[in-house]
This record gives sequence, C-alpha cells and structure tokens, in this order.
Amino acid sequence: MTKNDLTSSGGSRSAWPSTVAVIGAAGLIGSGVVERLAVEGLADTVYLTDLRDNILQAHAIDIAEAQILAGSTHTQLVVGPPPPGLPVDLVIVAASAPETPDGDRRDFLLANLRLLRILLPDIERLAGDHGVVMLLSNPVDVLSDALHRMSCIAPDRIVGYSLNDSIRFRAAVGREIGARPEHVSGLVLGEHGDGQVPLYSTLAVNSVPLVLSSDQRDRITADITGWFSRWSALKPGRSSGWTTPLGVAQIIKSMASGGVHPATIWTGALPELPDTFVSVPTVFRDGRLVPVLPTLSEQEITGLAQAARSVGTAAAEAVEALQATPK
Repeated sequence: MTKNDLTSSGGSRSAWPSTVAVIGAAGLIGSGVVERLAVEGLADTVYLTDLRDNILQAHAIDIAEAQILAGSTHTQLVVGPPPPGLPVDLVIVAASAPETPDGDRRDFLLANLRLLRILLPDIERLAGDHGVVMLLSNPVDVLSDALHRMSCIAPDRIVGYSLNDSIRFRAAVGREIGARPEHVSGLVLGEHGDGQVPLYSTLAVNSVPLVLSSDQRDRITADITGWFSRWSALKPGRSSGWTTPLGVAQIIKSMASGGVHPATIWTGALPELPDTFVSVPTVFRDGRLVPVLPTLSEQEITGLAQAARSVGTAAAEAVEALQATPK
C-alpha cells in the first residue's frame, strides 16, 4: 500500500457489513447503491427504505433479477426497515433534496439539513450503538459535521463519501498529459467542493511519480474546481448516479478489508486540523473511522486546515439556524 492509492486492499473481505440499510433507496443514487451491494454480494441483507414504496418494490424485483444474471444471489433484498430493536452494521443515507442548477454544493445545505433532521430518529435507530452512518448527500462535509452536532452517534462512526473528487483529479491529469486516467493515481483531500486540496505530491502514472509544472497544476486545479459548474450547466436535475454507487461499493470493500481510502471523517484525532469533518485518507478499524494522514507539504496542510475551518463554521451556523426554525 502506498499513499498514492485511491483504495488499497488490506486482505480478504471480512464479514462486515452483514446488514445494510439504504435510506432513499428509490432514487437514482440510492437504487444504484443497492444494485452494487446486491450484484457484488457485499452484504447478507440490504434493507430498502423510502417514502415511495411502489418504486422500492419495483427496484427490488429488478435488482433481484440482475443478481441472477450476475450469478450472485447471496444478498437478500428487503423492502422496508428491519424490525424494531434490530440495528444494522451500515446505514447509507442517499436521500436528498432535488438538485437545482447553478450555484455550488452548499446551496443544497439548508434543504438537505432539514431533511437530515427529519430522518435523524430513523438514522439513530438503525445505527444503534455500533453501526456506521455513511452520508452521500451534498454538501457532504458540512452535513457530516451537522449530523455529529445533532445526534448521539459517535463522530468516528460517521463517514461521508468523497471518492469522486479523486476520480475527477485523475481524469483532469489524464487530459492534461494525454494519459489514460485509469493509469493515473492521486488523491484529493479537504472539502467536497471549492475547498478541495489536490495532492500533487501523490500523482503517479503506472506507479511512476509524476512531476508537473506550475502551469499544468493551475490548469488541472481549474479543471477540477470547475467540474460542478460544468455539470450544473447541463441542468440534469440529479447528481452523479453511476460513479457514486460504484465508488460506494469500492469504499465498503476497502473498509471491510482494512484498506486505506479517502473519505470525509471526523478530524478530532488530528492535532493539525480543527475539529470538524473533511476528506482525509482513512482506515476502518474496530468499528471506527481512523485518519491516516500522510506527510503533507506546508501548502497542503494550510489548504486542508482552511477547508476544515470553513466546514466547521458552516456547520455551526447551519445547525444554529435550523434549531431556530420549527420542525
């Protein structure tokens, strides 16, 4: 394993997670996550929850037939939550307010924070005392911090999905140097959005370290920070429905095997950073998300700390504003 790896296997997959609940499983991303879990056999039982029960029933039928085609019928799909008093190993929150064009990811904050408050009793019940909660909604860093502030869930059992930033970094580097992006490795840390911190020191092509000029770095940084505005200009009304489910499956496999992967987690164990949630290299150990920060340049540490301060401030202000409004 090297710090250049996006996800690095730490051995064969363990029995974790045996049970998974996907909140918002009727939507594009939620149903895509269920499909990946089922087809890849990443859990024994997956519970699908959403207000649209008919859509859940249809997804369950469709995905179960896809399992037969894939030759992987191990995972049982259950429409509805588990029985009361039966928490799950992993709660995936894919429910989100409808995305609108223009602006940035933080424009979804208040709507998704209100939704998170509504879902909070279900999230806490499903997670119990030991389950992990994975957030997929934007802005994932601020929402992860807000969930910690609003709930009784231990902060090191909360994780936000942020792998897509590193994928887009690899794609931008590939475009810049004319390389196939699957041959490029590199990490993006920090905030999922304008506060992202590309680690140019981790770049490699076919495991050979890559050194770029300052002009190349500037173009790549402009490319990745401009991704969301280019996406919004298409007015798709949705988020990345194919990349995220596949990435979630990769992260779950990495967590199960003890591999290192980028994820939005609690920074309370890192003296270099304010106490909040940003993306850092992470390992899942003894049921907890643990940061494994590599050696960073002064500029990278500064960028990461700046992103953390921004996220923490936004989360504190958003939760305060939410608490001042009626439920």
